[in-house]
Amino acid sequence: MILILIALSEILRSRLRWTTESSRKFVHILVGVCLLFSLFLFQSNTQPIILAIIFIFINGAALKMDRFAAMHATRRKSFGTVYFPVAYLILVLGWWDNPTALVVALLLLTFADTVATVVGESVHTPDKYVVWQDTKSVQGSIAMFLMSIALISGGIIFVSQCLGDPIPAPKFLIPKVLFIAFLATAAEAASSRGSDNLSVPLITVIGLDLFDSLAASNEISLLLVWILAALIMSFTATYFKSLTNGGALGATVMGIFIFGIGGLEFLIPMSAFFILSSILSRLGKKRKIERKHHFGKGAQRDIVQVFANGGIPMLLAIWYLYAPSQELYIIYLASLAAATADTWGTEIGFFSRKLPRSFTTFKQIPTGSSGGVSIVGTLGSILGAAAIGGISYLFLEDVQVLILLTAAGFGASLIDSFLGATVQANFECTECHELTELDRHCGLRANKVRGIRGFTNDTVNLFCTLSGAAIALAAMG
Repeated sequence: MILILIALSEILRSRLRWTTESSRKFVHILVGVCLLFSLFLFQSNTQPIILAIIFIFINGAALKMDRFAAMHATRRKSFGTVYFPVAYLILVLGWWDNPTALVVALLLLTFADTVATVVGESVHTPDKYVVWQDTKSVQGSIAMFLMSIALISGGIIFVSQCLGDPIPAPKFLIPKVLFIAFLATAAEAASSRGSDNLSVPLITVIGLDLFDSLAASNEISLLLVWILAALIMSFTATYFKSLTNGGALGATVMGIFIFGIGGLEFLIPMSAFFILSSILSRLGKKRKIERKHHFGKGAQRDIVQVFANGGIPMLLAIWYLYAPSQELYIIYLASLAAATADTWGTEIGFFSRKLPRSFTTFKQIPTGSSGGVSIVGTLGSILGAAAIGGISYLFLEDVQVLILLTAAGFGASLIDSFLGATVQANFECTECHELTELDRHCGLRANKVRGIRGFTNDTVNLFCTLSGAAIALAAMG
């Protein structure tokens, strides 16, 4: 059926002279409707799983070979047609027994994003902004939010009536709808190259599970208060230039999940990392300028930096939502200890009077270079890991855990230094000839001098937090 629709769209595109964007939206909506009906056609998720896997390969091959222009052609490089069946596969694997979550997620995936795109493109002078890479419009985001409200409300009411369940009372339904609509809109705003086809449905189902768990424990009002507080704190950070606007949005969403899932036990260590690291970065700003530090993005964290350091902890917190345990909480803390050790090692290392040495060659390298280590920076890494360990003691009162987190965080920072000295890409600006970690400098594409292009400092930071979690997991057996 879906293949017939794709073929039909190709015919309509050529006969009616549709633009590739129009035909792509046509296919997107029709396929989404078919997937919605699939929830009612099959009694088990076996057939939907097979269907999703088949179309992951078909869409991936079509994208690679540049076939089926009506399905995937856009004005920019997009992987949305591959993310679409991947999202469907994850949904039917994890939420098949939760029809409300499935229906709401597929409704948003099918219609809300399309409406946002249409509205954004139809405005003659849209108010544009960039959270990650793609340019979005304020008008499109407003349309996404309003459409999400309508779809979420309709989806919840429809499934309740189909199952013969009572429709949720307005005091629960209204905040639930607004909460999910905000998360979905944030996911669409932060998307790039079609990633909203994956992020919007996933954040929707996880958000629904989080809200239901909080409703069961009568903590909805506390969550709503925290959302307001998170918005105020995140955008206050933009005022002090600790976060970009995109970074503030990412920190807000991250804070919502981490606090909503784990409360203060999860939030305080994460907040300590971001706040204390930002203070250290500002304290070292003058010294960075004196040392002509042009290696990284600067002290103001964007959304990529926020998730490079906090993405693994957030995923671990989401895992904790479905399988809570003290061991998983310790692993969460270990990933934060790794991020803190790495960041503090870099920031405190700037105060060293001696040049750092390469982690692999032991030769002196410029201050701020990836893969550089110094005695002062090493002490900073240990201190950062120990800081998270000390915070953990407030909740666990276990010295062994404190030692484990310090060791895991410091060990991960060493892995970070190794990756920074070997595979992380470094460039030379073709204009000013400065060494930099950025592939563009002075508005021009820089020449790679070592490492793997695309393996950035953010990638290394992601591996660092993952390493901290892995070390803690291995140590606990």
